[in-house]
Amino acid sequence: MADPTQDKIIAIIQDILQEDAGGAAVEVTPDASMETLPAWDSMSFMKVFMAINEAFGIDPDFDDAVHYTSVPALTAYIKSVRA
Repeated sequence: MADPTQDKIIAIIQDILQEDAGGAAVEVTPDASMETLPAWDSMSFMKVFMAINEAFGIDPDFDDAVHYTSVPALTAYIKSVRA
């Protein structure tokens, strides 16, 4: 079953990582994280953080940044703040 929230998160992360890689293909899967994708480094983390906040219209606290390190954690977090 498709998960539109997760699909949007994956698309945002993939776009950022591909742009940072000069257009090289980067595959972001539903279980991807900063640990499994070398391209998802500290610089791209900040881009992901900002892009996700803008795309979903949220204003997280600094402590919420821990949720932005994997697709599953980020998906659960977005769903919890938008519920």
